[in-house]
Amino acid sequence: MRLTLLATLLAVVLPVRAAEPASASPGLVPAADGMELVDAASGQAWSRCVEGMHWDGRTCQGEAALFTHAEALAMARARSEAEGRAWRVPRVPEIKQFGGRLAHTPQPATLAPAAPAGWYWTSTVRIESEAVNPYAYRNVQRGATETQVNRLAVQVGWAVDARSGDVRGDMPKRQRLPLRLVRSLKL
Repeated sequence: MRLTLLATLLAVVLPVRAAEPASASPGLVPAADGMELVDAASGQAWSRCVEGMHWDGRTCQGEAALFTHAEALAMARARSEAEGRAWRVPRVPEIKQFGGRLAHTPQPATLAPAAPAGWYWTSTVRIESEAVNPYAYRNVQRGATETQVNRLAVQVGWAVDARSGDVRGDMPKRQRLPLRLVRSLKL
């Protein structure tokens, strides 16, 4: 009796426990055409190759293009118009999440192959919301006034190293970085 009860309990509990990790942390899955990576948990589709490269059915071919921040935003608009899909430059949390999910897949190099290492552009905007006290020593030391802080904020953008998860909010917008676009799925 006890053995039968234990076997029944294990038959019910073990399949549920085995299913929990898969549903709790779904990963990236290639789309039917292979050109996008679908993240069902976040409701997003990522371009499988960075801009400048193309998917040939097995890997990403070509050379990754490098963009200034303005060129990256323009590239997203141009691709959206050309394909009729709302591609955009990802925000900091999105690209960090993408990198984390990619790192936890069994074979990340086959899902997003030939992607250059390093910093990628994001569309996150730098907001200077604190008032600058011109008499505070730290502000005097760095020469910050309200007009200077606001003027300098538009010259820098946010970038993420998708592999390490590092974030920089002081990347000069004229710096040329690779770009991976994302779009929201219509669910």
